[in-house]
Order: sequence, then structure tokens, then C-alpha cells
Amino acid sequence: MSTHPDLYVADVEAVAEQAVDLGASVVGRYDGLVVLSSPGGLPFCLVRYRNQSVRPEPVGDQGSRSLVDQICLDMPPGGFDSECAFWAELTGWELTDGEVEDEFRRLVRPAGIPYAFLLQRLDDEQPTVTAHVDLSCEDRDAETARHEALGGHEVRRTDGWTVMRDPAGLTYCNTAKDPGSV
Repeated sequence: MSTHPDLYVADVEAVAEQAVDLGASVVGRYDGLVVLSSPGGLPFCLVRYRNQSVRPEPVGDQGSRSLVDQICLDMPPGGFDSECAFWAELTGWELTDGEVEDEFRRLVRPAGIPYAFLLQRLDDEQPTVTAHVDLSCEDRDAETARHEALGGHEVRRTDGWTVMRDPAGLTYCNTAKDPGSV
């Protein structure tokens, strides 16, 4: 079980061809959907666009609400630059340098897109690129406590985010970014 991005596009086959030209591999084809693997091994889907760009409202109790804000692509250092270039070229989104730390870069989210991409260079090599979701939280501590009451488990805390594990074992992060500002 893992997290993977879905990209909604007008012409699934044309974008799949572009992705393959950029180094991706086709895993499977279905009606209106192509499953691919990035050059670094991250599964992702191209899905026929049907007005899916509505950004939902934050969920939870007032004061401890959260919202899926971004998908963080966790990249081994050996393939970081090439994987960043792949995602920037495939999406057409501007690639920026990290705001604070060298280990992060971003793809600038266009208006109307429900989530952003954060690109993280890991410290250690791993066989493939992986991904996890980041939630923006009104009150990170309250939201972390709410998630723990629902069966989540805090793994690690930093100044800007709390790494969590859900009951099924998937990792995700609660961030100190206000969901009303994203």
C-alpha cells in the first residue's frame, strides 16, 4: 500500500506518450486511465479530466481542521535532480528551489489545482521514489491529537511538521501551514 499522485488531463494517451518520452514506463491501460511509473519508480495515474479541480474545505472540528495540501515525493539523492526535472516537464509547473532547506523543491501549483507537489531529497538512497500526503493544519497539536484518537500514531516532530502513521501503516505529515491560506 502506498500513496501515488493522479494527474487529470484532457488527453490521457497524448500525455502518457509524453511521459514515456520523458522516461516513464506504462504499467497498465484502462478506459480513461493510464497507470505509469516515473523514471524513479513512483507509480502515478493519468486520468481523463472531468472538472475535478474543486478544492474541498478543511475537515475536522473548528480549531483543529486540516486539509490535504500537497503530495510530497520522497526522492533518493542519486535521482533527485532528474526526477524533479521529470515532474516539472510533465506537469508544466514551475520548479522552484526550497524555501528554507536545500532538501526541498516545489512545483508551483497553478490556480484551481487542489494540491501541490513538494519534492524532497532524502538523506539515504532507496530503491524507488515514494510519496506521502501532507495536511495543512489550523492547530497542528490539536490536529495531531485528533488523529491519534482516530488511531494514528506520531512518529516524529519537527518545527514545521509532525510525521504520522495511520492505522494501516501509511506515513503522512501534519504541517503547521494554515489550511485557510493554501
